[in-house]
Amino acid sequence: MKWFSILLVAVFVTSLRAGDVEVLFDGSDLDQWDFAEGSWEIADDGSVTCNMEEVTTKSGEKKLKGMGDLWTKKEYGDFELSLSYKLSEGANSGVFYRAKKENHIHQGFEVQLMDNVGFQKTHGEKDARKLNGSFYDAKAPSANPANPVGEWDKLVLKCVGPRITCSINGVQVFDVDVNDWPEVGKNPDGTTNKFKTAIKDKPRKGYIGLQNHGQVVWFKDVSIKSLD
Repeated sequence: MKWFSILLVAVFVTSLRAGDVEVLFDGSDLDQWDFAEGSWEIADDGSVTCNMEEVTTKSGEKKLKGMGDLWTKKEYGDFELSLSYKLSEGANSGVFYRAKKENHIHQGFEVQLMDNVGFQKTHGEKDARKLNGSFYDAKAPSANPANPVGEWDKLVLKCVGPRITCSINGVQVFDVDVNDWPEVGKNPDGTTNKFKTAIKDKPRKGYIGLQNHGQVVWFKDVSIKSLD
């Protein structure tokens, strides 16, 4: 009987890992996430949104500043992540993945989320490798199928070994093999990136993070399917 019970547990655990979908956020709570107190909250429509704090710059100017990112409590390696996001006018945000919290820029990956028109109006023209849907700072998106600002967009991100693909509203925006980036600070097309780690050598497993970059953004219907 003891061995039969162990076998049942093993079968159950295996079935949970064989492509089952894990709900990370469904509008009810933030139990699957770590974040600084007061930095994120559940909105009336069941989405999660970032909060801002007013700070004073050295010149005396008052401005709003993001209060920290939202991070999963678990790490993920090979997976398919699905979520919906909505940007405020001029917003810059992102989805971090396979990231280490303590150094996620250089030890992790990011899908850029941005209101391209609004952000560039106030911050100047940006390289395409830093616009909405990009494999951040490494490859420009092949399209920008985002809906108008203030409407919801659907993002699906898939990581399997060195291959990473991303789609927005059902349109693929990038399909990359990280092994094509073997050099620190250099992209395959000869352009440079800011990373202190070669993209090929970045972690293949890490946390999922939703970025609070200083403008309001909303997320909902966040789920992940393990492909390990």
